[in-house]
Amino acid sequence: MKQLSFIGLLVALFLISGCKKEKDQDKDDDDIVGTPVMISGEVDMSATSVARVLALSSTNTHKLVDVVNNHFSIELDNGKPWGLVFLDNASQPLGVLSMGNGIDALPLHYISAGVSAIDLLVITRNGNVFTPAHNPLGSEIQLTSQQMIAVASMDDYLVAVLKNPDVNGNGQIDLLEGKFFKLSVIYFIKPGTFSGAALTPSIDTNTLIEGYKLFLTAEDQSFPETVYFTGPGGSQLSNTGSEGYLSFTDNRVYSTPYQYNLMGTGSYIPPGGTYTIQYGGSTLTFNLADQSYVNNNIVYPWPTLALNSNGTMNSMSWVYRILSGTVNFDISALMRGLEIQIEGEGNKCSSHQNSDRLYDSGKLPVSTTAHTFSCQNIDWGTGVPYPGWKHIDRVMMTYEDHYDASYVVMYEKY
Repeated sequence: MKQLSFIGLLVALFLISGCKKEKDQDKDDDDIVGTPVMISGEVDMSATSVARVLALSSTNTHKLVDVVNNHFSIELDNGKPWGLVFLDNASQPLGVLSMGNGIDALPLHYISAGVSAIDLLVITRNGNVFTPAHNPLGSEIQLTSQQMIAVASMDDYLVAVLKNPDVNGNGQIDLLEGKFFKLSVIYFIKPGTFSGAALTPSIDTNTLIEGYKLFLTAEDQSFPETVYFTGPGGSQLSNTGSEGYLSFTDNRVYSTPYQYNLMGTGSYIPPGGTYTIQYGGSTLTFNLADQSYVNNNIVYPWPTLALNSNGTMNSMSWVYRILSGTVNFDISALMRGLEIQIEGEGNKCSSHQNSDRLYDSGKLPVSTTAHTFSCQNIDWGTGVPYPGWKHIDRVMMTYEDHYDASYVVMYEKY
């Protein structure tokens, strides 16, 4: 793999933007806010051991309510997905609410406008799966078949915590003892390259996802300096020490080294299976569902550049694609924001500390499909290189989804 200095910086920016945590279970004041939705239901008599319901959001916010006379209701913010975990009298997990089709978290960010309540009606239990008589998918929450596939793939890292909320295995749910542990991912995607004077990339999806990093977010009273990741076969993680971490007031985020396949030409994604992390004297366990669908369903923006008459960059427009072609569903229900970053040699639009960074757009609205650069002095760079030649090395388009995964889409220029 070509060593790129910008990867570490992008990872740092991703971590900083994604590390706000909610400590008060009765509040929801994190950085993604919607409007309240009341979720209610009746637990079937066959599952009368259910005493409480724990709700956990993709932004690590949590709420806890009692089940009274087999009924519960809980007010959740519709700006994000939430999962529901059913607990017994000893606050031990019994199972998770499932909507079927691989979706085990309520995608409330898809909820239809004006919906303020969802009654799940009678909820029956089969092992550790709790199924509502009223499934909001298709009614209060409308999803196309493609959106259904996307949501089922995106919720896996959240579901890994929902299905095992006692990640450190000490017999207590982590959140209820003031701790939190979460596994997440950042994908590095290379759909094509800019060749010569072309202003639209030439497509090359043989290695669509070049690699990834996994992250452990830990909220705790004290933190080890290094944690050690071990994954299932094919993960290349075997007691692999963390590459580094970022510390915040009440949490720390650890990163694996960059994972990629030196010899292969196909996409490289985290294999499904059991991931363990040696965290001080504890072993953290996450069971990740099969990830093989990610390559076919990962979304990436496909750009076209426009230049000024003097060869500097004027603007960029784009469409969204998946491996099979252009996306034909609402992308805002998948993405939390998009940022354009440009690296190369020459004039800078800002005083970014990274010597290669020429331009940062800042967060753009998800509905945006075009952007005029705020500076018009960045040289695209055509013709034969010469001393002092100003040119672009790469265009990057980064975004996060509603489940806290991050995506770095890279277009190299040759």
